[in-house]
Amino acid sequence: MPDNLTLDGLISALTHKPTLRPRTEPLLLRDVLAMKRQRGDNDIAGFKEVCREFAYGLNGTISGGIWAMNQWIKAADAGRQPWVGKITQDRRRAFVADCEAVLAGTFGVEFKVEAA
Repeated sequence: MPDNLTLDGLISALTHKPTLRPRTEPLLLRDVLAMKRQRGDNDIAGFKEVCREFAYGLNGTISGGIWAMNQWIKAADAGRQPWVGKITQDRRRAFVADCEAVLAGTFGVEFKVEAA
């Protein structure tokens, strides 16, 4: 019987251990922001303002941001968010369009991992 066969050793041996893999595709909203900067977009301030609506800000996931923003766009269009103006709605729609283009790979800029 092996010497290190303890309960902790057994759990450790059977538990999946995450490994650090290089990211090859964008995951977070800050990745979209970096791609927008690289492309030279002029609506970066509006994108960042929309991201501030999320609890995680630029650290939120792209897919989560798209889902939440689509819900908020529908709510504002239905009149359930009367405080949201046309400019904010336009920024929200541009946010969703940019994020969907990044996920689809049609944004026009190659994703590059920024050094930490």
